[in-house]
Amino acid sequence: MTETNQVFNGHFLLWQESKPDFPDGWVPTGGDGATKWEWVGSPGGPRAIKIVHPPGPRAGIILEKSVTIPAGEDQRWEFRVILQVDPAEIPCFVRVYLGAVSQNLFSVRPGLEPKEYSWILSTPVGVSGLRIEVGILGEGIISVHEIQGWRLYPKRELRLDEKGQIYVRHVDSIGKIQEPVSVRLVSPLPIPVDVRTPIKADLRDLTPFRDGVKTYGSNGNPIESTLDGLVQIKMSGRKYVQSVEKVTASNVFVSNIPKDVSEVGVYSYAVHNIGTVGVSIQLQISPDGAIWTEDGVEHEVLPGALKVVTPNHFLRYVRLIYRSQVPNPLIVWFQAQN
Repeated sequence: MTETNQVFNGHFLLWQESKPDFPDGWVPTGGDGATKWEWVGSPGGPRAIKIVHPPGPRAGIILEKSVTIPAGEDQRWEFRVILQVDPAEIPCFVRVYLGAVSQNLFSVRPGLEPKEYSWILSTPVGVSGLRIEVGILGEGIISVHEIQGWRLYPKRELRLDEKGQIYVRHVDSIGKIQEPVSVRLVSPLPIPVDVRTPIKADLRDLTPFRDGVKTYGSNGNPIESTLDGLVQIKMSGRKYVQSVEKVTASNVFVSNIPKDVSEVGVYSYAVHNIGTVGVSIQLQISPDGAIWTEDGVEHEVLPGALKVVTPNHFLRYVRLIYRSQVPNPLIVWFQAQN
């Protein structure tokens, strides 16, 4: 039964020798040179992370990739955080990264006393792990007291023994399986399979015209070769990817959903300002989806205008940040091909 917390060091009590001034498994994210992260409380607990945040980019903490929460597709998870801010009602956020597939963003405005917030979310297709980020958007001080997460469904997963076989506690009855049974195994690690079968061979002299092996592809068609034995390869067409988001810019920089561009060759963002005021936009890139840096200068998109932004450097992840003096709607396209 999965009832224990799945978020590593969610109470911030553990530390590493390599970084004794910060809790193990967590790293600062965002902010600028004036932002301060403090690990407060006594070593025996309770402890918290306090972030002193001046005006500027959002600042927070994020779970390290080395302690990603194992998860699978079509699961239900509940996350709980305990926060307080000074002054009260400063906008804060909780972001759950569903691998590189998508993310869930929750906005809160805590008060001067610690308050608990909780959410339930579902994991989409392609998810193998979760990470969580908590931070502050406005000017003020946020204290993160606790971050917890539980898998609600399914409550049980298949258990394997030391040989990689399904572990069975007991058998109610023994009988013959009348029909094939489909079993889906959920595991964060690949399971090695060793297949051995006897082969009967004719030991007479073999010739390429009388004897040979024909190889078939996954679609059932044979793989062709040239007369000298080289495999014939037909190049496939271009791969095209597109996504569209309708977002609202505010007086602080906010990002759209990050994209993994490791498998595309060319990509661009197009931003259409459908509001009434100008909007500042800028491209950011990241090697791991947690630490971000600017790629190029800020661009202004006037009301009614369409602006195209292309990258100057390559890193695996890319996103677009935007802001305006007053709330202003935008349409953001991401288009890529390979």
